[in-house]
Amino acid sequence: MSVMKWSGMTSRLIAAAAVASSAMLSAQIALPKAVQEAGVDRTGVPAVKLPGNNDKPAFGDALIPDMVADPSISEINGTFYCYATTDGWGRGLATSGPPVVWTSKDFLNWSFKGWSFPSDFDLKYWAPSSIVYRNGRYYSFPTLDGKITAVVADSPLGPFLAPNGQHVTKATVHPFPIQQNSSIDAEVFIDNDGQAYMVWSRRREAKLKPDLLSLAGPTVTIPTKRQGYSEGPYLTKRDGIYYYFYTLGGGETYKYAYMMSHTSPMGPWQAPKHDIIARSNPAANILGPGHGCFFHPQGSKQWYFVYLEFGRGGTTRQIYADKMNFNADGSIQPIKLTKTGVGALGANTENAPNLALGCRATASSTRPSYRVRLETYRKLKRVETYSPANAVDGANGTRWMAAAGDRHPWFEVDLGEPHHIRRTEAYFVKPTAGQAYRIDWSLDGKHWHIYGEHDTVVICSPHRDEKSVRARYLKLSILKGHPGLWEFRVYGDPARTHGLTGVSNEQR
Repeated sequence: MSVMKWSGMTSRLIAAAAVASSAMLSAQIALPKAVQEAGVDRTGVPAVKLPGNNDKPAFGDALIPDMVADPSISEINGTFYCYATTDGWGRGLATSGPPVVWTSKDFLNWSFKGWSFPSDFDLKYWAPSSIVYRNGRYYSFPTLDGKITAVVADSPLGPFLAPNGQHVTKATVHPFPIQQNSSIDAEVFIDNDGQAYMVWSRRREAKLKPDLLSLAGPTVTIPTKRQGYSEGPYLTKRDGIYYYFYTLGGGETYKYAYMMSHTSPMGPWQAPKHDIIARSNPAANILGPGHGCFFHPQGSKQWYFVYLEFGRGGTTRQIYADKMNFNADGSIQPIKLTKTGVGALGANTENAPNLALGCRATASSTRPSYRVRLETYRKLKRVETYSPANAVDGANGTRWMAAAGDRHPWFEVDLGEPHHIRRTEAYFVKPTAGQAYRIDWSLDGKHWHIYGEHDTVVICSPHRDEKSVRARYLKLSILKGHPGLWEFRVYGDPARTHGLTGVSNEQR
C-alpha cells in the first residue's frame, strides 16, 4: 500500500500520512468535478493544447487493464493469480474498490469474473497477500479497514470467508491477533521445512503457528540499513539465501531496498553494498516504483519484480512487471524499470491476431486531456489523453474516456476492410463496478446489426462476445457503467503458428 504524497506535503508529514494510511483515515481533497468524473483522485492540471503522444511514455503497458496497486502474484497449477488493491474509485484512502482476483495462463492476457468475497462484504480492501495453501484451504492476509485479517477459501478465486466460515463484514470481522498499531501489508513466507513466517509494515516479523492463524513467537523488528517509514515488505528465498524487501518514502519517490541472510528467514541480516534496487527514473517517465512482489515462474530461474507506479497520483495507480537479475554472490542488480512488459511467461493463450490493433477508432466524445500535478518532478510533463485510439493501441496503460455529460457514449472501430470476426473483448474502465453494453456490426458503416446485447450489469473483465460474422465496422454502446475502455480487441481466424512464447504486449 503506497504512502500518498499529497500536494504541499513536506518530508516530515510523509510519516504522518503513512500512519493515516495504515488506519485508513479519510483523505479528503477538493477536486475539480471533471477530475472526479475522470476517476483521478488527485488534482490534475487542465490542458487545452497538450500533445497527444504522452500517454504511452507516461503510462506504458501496464500488466493489467485497470487501476490496481500492491500486487501479490501466486502461480498455482499453471495459472498466475494476481491479488491486489483495486484503485480508481475516488476519495483516496477513504475508500477502495471491490476485491477481485485477476488470473492469466500466460502472464499476458488477464481476466477476472465477479468479486472474490460474498456480496455482503463491506470493508475497505487493501494490500492482499500472496495466497498460501495449507490444510486443504487457501489463506490470504489482506488489510481490511486498516487491520491485517486472515481469510480462507476452498479455491484461490474465493469466495473468501473468515476461518470459522462466517462472511467477513464490519459486524463480524476479527483482525489477526497481533498488535494492530499501523499494521498493514502482510505477506507470509513458507520455508522448505514448512515453517511459516509473517512480515508486515514497519519491518516487523514473526513465526506463525501451523494453522497460520496466530503467532508462534515474539514479534521482532528487522534491522535494515535504511531508516524511516516502511511498508510493502516481502520475504522470499533463492539458492539458500533469504531476501527481505522493504519500501522507503512514498508517492513520486517510493523506492525499494533489501537485506540478505544466509542463515534463516529471521536473520541475521546483512545489507549489500547496493541495496536500493528500484527507484524513480524521470528520464524514463517512471515514478515511485513501490509496494509489489518478487517471484519466478515454476520451472524457471528468471525472477521478476511486479510493482505499483505513481500513475495519475493518489489512488490511481497501475502495476508493471520487469525482470530482475542476480550477481554471482546472490546480490541483486539494480532493476531496469521499463513499462514495456515482460511478454508471455508461457504459451500465449491467444493464437489469433487482434484485428483492431492500430485501426481507426472514433467515439461519441472524448474527455479533455489532463496534466498530472507532480510535487517532486515538476518539470516532468505527465499528460493523460483520452483519445479513442488509446483503446486499440495494445497497451493497458492508456484508455479512451467519453466526455463528462455524454449520456449515450459509444466507441467505434473501422477494421479497414471486411474480416471474418469470431470474438470481441471489451476491457472497460472501472470494471469492478460492472457494465452493460451493446455491440453492433456493419459492412458499410450505414447498415447495422446486433453482435451482442447485454442490458444487465455484469462484473468481469474482459466482456466477451462470440459470433461468427463478416464485418468491417464494430460499434460498442455503453448502457451502464463507467464510459471508457482500456482496450477493445477483435479476433478472427486463428493464426497458423500456435503456442508462441515470449510474445510482446505490442503483439496482442
